[in-house]
Amino acid sequence: MNLVILGPQGCGKGTQAEMLAEKFNIEHIDMGNFLREVAKMDTPLGREVFDIQNVTKTLVPSRILREVLHFKLADMPQEKGIVFDGVPRTMDQAKYFEEALLEFGRKLTKLVYIKLSEEESIGRISKRRECQSCRKRFIIGKDIKENEKTCFCGGKITQRIDDTPEGIKKRLKVFEEETVPVINYFDKKGLVMEINGNKSPKEVFEEVLKKLKSVI
Repeated sequence: MNLVILGPQGCGKGTQAEMLAEKFNIEHIDMGNFLREVAKMDTPLGREVFDIQNVTKTLVPSRILREVLHFKLADMPQEKGIVFDGVPRTMDQAKYFEEALLEFGRKLTKLVYIKLSEEESIGRISKRRECQSCRKRFIIGKDIKENEKTCFCGGKITQRIDDTPEGIKKRLKVFEEETVPVINYFDKKGLVMEINGNKSPKEVFEEVLKKLKSVI
């Protein structure tokens, strides 16, 4: 089973991918987390990715995705299922993604599209914080209080540069312009499962499992 999870910022792609990976014993490939790790590197590639994610707030070029995706797939047993978190995000990425799967003897089972309103997206992401030392993530009102600035590890708790309302709106616009066409492309192939993301993670997961029953 090879799944893709897409949706606007704050829809819970990562949470659902982790739950699916555990439920079905498949690999979780989170391209966003990997690219954020690359962005911390003091290399030409690292600085380029950092600028893309935190300054221009646009999508990472497909040439970077190709390098990373090829490396990931080449290192995995063919029989091991995968849930791809947040990739492909553009049409040229979608085409390369299909080619890469075929090259490694795989095919897409379903694309899980978690829909979320703009208001809910901004509300959720604006509450996210992260420890600069251990990288643990927190949600204000759930994990920490609004005035808490220090992690249990001693690190400083901050808000990511692109998690402000202005940054979120820009990313949502990019999602509509670049990623929705990808979803429509796979929908024409009968591969898209649309999920209501304006629910609790547990309720979303239950809906995903219910709709997956017909294909697993």
